[in-house]
Amino acid sequence: MAPARLTTTNGSGDWITPYPPYPNSIRLVLRTRMFRKTMVDTGVGDEPEWIKRMMDGWEADVISLLDTLNGGTWTERTVMADINRECAQRGHTVFIYPREYSPAKTPSGGKDELEILDLVLNSAVDGNTHSGLIPAGGEAAWVYFDPATWRADSFIRQEAAIVNPAKFGGVGMEPRTVLLHELVHADRRVKGITDRTRTKNTDYVNLEEFTAVLVSNIATSERDPSTPLRYGERTFLAMSAQHKTSAGFLRNPEHADIVKQLIARDSALSRNIGNSPTQNPFNPFRRAVKGALWPAPRADW
Repeated sequence: MAPARLTTTNGSGDWITPYPPYPNSIRLVLRTRMFRKTMVDTGVGDEPEWIKRMMDGWEADVISLLDTLNGGTWTERTVMADINRECAQRGHTVFIYPREYSPAKTPSGGKDELEILDLVLNSAVDGNTHSGLIPAGGEAAWVYFDPATWRADSFIRQEAAIVNPAKFGGVGMEPRTVLLHELVHADRRVKGITDRTRTKNTDYVNLEEFTAVLVSNIATSERDPSTPLRYGERTFLAMSAQHKTSAGFLRNPEHADIVKQLIARDSALSRNIGNSPTQNPFNPFRRAVKGALWPAPRADW
């Protein structure tokens, strides 16, 4: 059954699709003119039926991924529930848009392959407050995300692995993980706690990215403890073995300090993730709040 769509009244023909389980909290926005421009720019043309198929496909892919998260691991379900609760309490909405690419605006004018890879293999979160402190009461969050780009079989991802393996190592690049990462940012924007304070470890860039990578890694560990975890935000490379467990991660003083800050500032989400019953090796929130939970050798690692 097709999702219930709302059509904008500004003449754009854009669709707004409420995500069925959380129709007031998460909405997809499909920009008809953007899809048409993509078709024309790539030489396909602007046949209306083809444009509609592209829009249908993007919408179906995003809803499928949201469904996967909503019925996924403990941490994935916790983030989705947190977004719904916070949006309802604060009167905000998380809007998900397709990415709009402008290679001509890059320094090389679209002629440098590494620039194009960095441009396309990217997702982002924004809102009305583009810089500075987010209002204390939070605000609506805008997620920009394309599932197809992140699939392992996508041409752009395969090309990135060949051209720049030092950055695109394949860890944490699955569409499910990338969307969860961005939804963590969105949740924090809704709550008004976005924090771009720089981390000492520049690979994590700032506290905001540290948080999104941390939560995504916990979810990855819950799905499959043998899966490599992503190190930092600047690359998609594997975390070192010494940090792949809760105890090992928290032995790093900066890691432990930031986790403590997160528990203090975003107590509900942090503690709910820490309550995960999944016996996986990586859940620093659980270790920080509860300590070792099981007899050795599975003492929350």
